[in-house]
Amino acid sequence: MSGPAPANNPATPPPVIPASLKSYIDAEIARGVEAALASRPNPPARAPITGKDLQLDLTEDTPQKRLFASLGLRMKAAYLARARHFDVAGKSEFKGLVAFMERTKSAGQFLSVFEQGGAFARETMSTELVALTRPNSILLSAGMRVISDYGSQLSMGSVEDGVKVYWIAEGEPPPPSNVTLGKLVLTVHKLGALARLTNDLMRLGAMDASALVGEDMAAAFALEIDTTGLKGVGPKRPNGVRSQMKDSQRNASAGTTVEKMIADTRSVKTAVAKANIAGGLRANGGFYYLSTDTHDSLAQLRDNGNWVFPTLQDEENPTLYGHPVKVTETLAGDKVLGFGLAKQFIMGEAQPLEVAMGENGNDFAADAVTMRGIAYVDFLLRYPKAFAEKTGVAY
Repeated sequence: MSGPAPANNPATPPPVIPASLKSYIDAEIARGVEAALASRPNPPARAPITGKDLQLDLTEDTPQKRLFASLGLRMKAAYLARARHFDVAGKSEFKGLVAFMERTKSAGQFLSVFEQGGAFARETMSTELVALTRPNSILLSAGMRVISDYGSQLSMGSVEDGVKVYWIAEGEPPPPSNVTLGKLVLTVHKLGALARLTNDLMRLGAMDASALVGEDMAAAFALEIDTTGLKGVGPKRPNGVRSQMKDSQRNASAGTTVEKMIADTRSVKTAVAKANIAGGLRANGGFYYLSTDTHDSLAQLRDNGNWVFPTLQDEENPTLYGHPVKVTETLAGDKVLGFGLAKQFIMGEAQPLEVAMGENGNDFAADAVTMRGIAYVDFLLRYPKAFAEKTGVAY
């Protein structure tokens, strides 16, 4: 016989915690949780994405390199257009270049190279020639003015002796002008550059290869701009500074002693300053120009143990009496030391740079092609006394 069922005892209710003690316990629990969270190690931070697209990205991505790459792409476009004309663009050796050009277009890079309709653009540079050549040209880097897209001729209508300023009394007419317009006209001279390049380089689908192709042609143009701009003689070539400046602005060097070398550097600047051209030397971009040998001789010149021209020892930005100094091998052997106002010398770029492709002599046997760049330029010195030179420099 079983005994009676055990009684169902209710659970013991939790003790009642005073409100003051409960707030203290809650605060302690919160501090414990915060301490536990703080002691946990932080998750590793995500590393920044630094990888480059070896096909589309430039190793040195600067605005100037992108200009070179744009010119190189136009040259490759001309190369590919010729391949299509002869119906060989479908061959296996062109597939990499075709894919690269299409990928460049789809990525939205260098949109000026492509037309909206999808075909390759005309092989002309919408970017001025000066933007491509400025880093390698002493005249352009000094601040030479540029006038573009004027067609076949542009009359400047400038005056050699500057703007006339006068006071007028009340009620009096202005004095009659005796200012005669100078015959300053920008015309057109055709400048060509030929680059003989291998088919392997032209077919290589990489942005660095495009920049290399463009940079070589830009450097060649820059060298010729300086050579002709400084000492060109017409009629086939434009007349440069030396052909347009006053004969009285070219004078023989004083000599090779320290005092006479100092005299040369001062007097060549003074000759331009005395022309009193509106704006003065600094506002007009006054600069010295000289050969590497002459620069090194002046930079190493000492007097009583001290450097005579210490500012010439700055290889990146040499100066003389506060004016920039432009050093170029274009002047090697000329034996001149010059000073000029860059903004009073004008380069005319009549039409955009054109790029075309041809084939010379033994190109086929050498597995090469010849790329041609054509520019239409001229040079004009507004004031014949805006430049001066010391001749027969023997240092």
